[in-house]
Amino acid sequence: MPVPVKVAMGLFVAAEVAILAVVGWEGVWLAAAWGVGALVVASGVRAVRSSIARVSICAALVPLCVVLTFEGGLFFVPAAVALLLAAVLEWRGMRHMAL
Repeated sequence: MPVPVKVAMGLFVAAEVAILAVVGWEGVWLAAAWGVGALVVASGVRAVRSSIARVSICAALVPLCVVLTFEGGLFFVPAAVALLLAAVLEWRGMRHMAL
C-alpha cells in the first residue's frame, strides 16, 4: 500500500478515535456511519479507472467534509486531503507513491 494511502488511513482512524474520545459511547453510531462512508468512497475510488476521475472524487471529499461539520466532518479533512494527494501523485505518474 502506498505511503499517502497509509497516511490517509491513519488520519481516518485518528479522527474516529477523536470522535469517540470527545463524544463518548454516544458517538459510536456517528463513527460507524463515517466508517461506512469511508468504505463506499474507497470502493468507488478503486473501481474508477481514470486518474482524472479519481482526483475529482477525492477533491470533492474535502469540501464535503467541511459541509458536514456538524456531523464531525472537520475531523476527516486531513484524511481527505491525504487521499487527494495520493490521487494527484498517481495522476502525475508517481505510481510508487499513489493509490
